[in-house]
Amino acid sequence: MEGMRERMLARTDLAPLLLRPRLDPKPWGGRALERFGLELPPDETIGEAVATAADALVTGGPLSGQSLGDIVAADPTAFLGERGLAVTGGRPLFPLVVKLLDARENLSIQVHPDDAAAHAHDRLGKTEAWHVLAAEPGSWLYLGLRPEVADDAFGDACRGGGGTAAQCLRRIPAIPGATVLLPAGTAHALGAGVVVYEIQQASDVTYRLHDWDRRDAAGQPRELHVDQGLSALRSLYRPESITSIALATGAGRRHLLAACRLFALERIALAAGEEVACQGGSSQTLTCLRGGATVETDGGSVDLKAGETSAVAAVTPCRVRAIAPAVLLRAWVPDLAADVVRPARISGANDQEIGALAGPLPDIRDLLSP
Repeated sequence: MEGMRERMLARTDLAPLLLRPRLDPKPWGGRALERFGLELPPDETIGEAVATAADALVTGGPLSGQSLGDIVAADPTAFLGERGLAVTGGRPLFPLVVKLLDARENLSIQVHPDDAAAHAHDRLGKTEAWHVLAAEPGSWLYLGLRPEVADDAFGDACRGGGGTAAQCLRRIPAIPGATVLLPAGTAHALGAGVVVYEIQQASDVTYRLHDWDRRDAAGQPRELHVDQGLSALRSLYRPESITSIALATGAGRRHLLAACRLFALERIALAAGEEVACQGGSSQTLTCLRGGATVETDGGSVDLKAGETSAVAAVTPCRVRAIAPAVLLRAWVPDLAADVVRPARISGANDQEIGALAGPLPDIRDLLSP
């Protein structure tokens, strides 16, 4: 049976995969993801739709019903490529975790360890980026400590409860279309009334520092991890909204939104019938936000509508053609010089603008240094 499964993968691994997301109920979630094409179970507050979870199932085609995790494990080299395996430390994990998040209430204030800190637990760190899809007036993103706040004072505020922990964080207005990159170690929280697309490392390690004094149905507070979180905290990280870079392309309107060594993110807008090519070399994902599009490789194709995500193997480039006017977000593990710096420079961006795509991280700035 296993040999048959491997032979089937060998014949179909070049075809794009259409994935059914895992829907996670959360105490802070709501129903806003329905507005972005997701079909939600009735009477549940859904906080996350995890499009590329290891247990996300393929819908359609010869691999229908199989999980993304099993498919990657069957041939990690073909599906992840050298770059994907590099950022997962050789682990057979899909390197790009794509989520849609609905924060009806404030998310907990939290911090994630970096790769070095997570290595002790045989896990990856968690750097992530948010692209704001919708935001109610007056909603906020909480991004890093205020410059005058010491780490110990922040820890005391987290242990003390009340609203003092939130007062230690910088607040940036949540504006639809804004993108921020949050390196591992950044204290952060997604504010109430915000819906985001999130791209992150393949990690679920989260240290919860403060939960707005919320209590569960039994009247108990959720577990906090203040000591672990403070050990992972990098208080100098203070992300700002990134100015996107418009790429000079023959078709469509493409904008680089964020990029670091772990992932890159771009927005692709296409008129009906327009087609763009996306290079191979690493795993990539395409999430349709509006309209409809076909994702095609030499091995096959899938049609995407709003709310759907496709994963494409590293060994094959793909083409994206709009069935109707469409907006998609594409994520991949980049070759920063070839995939980011070169096309941005050709499009007229200066080095300061290009370096800012990595947020507080030096990944691109180090590459640009003489």
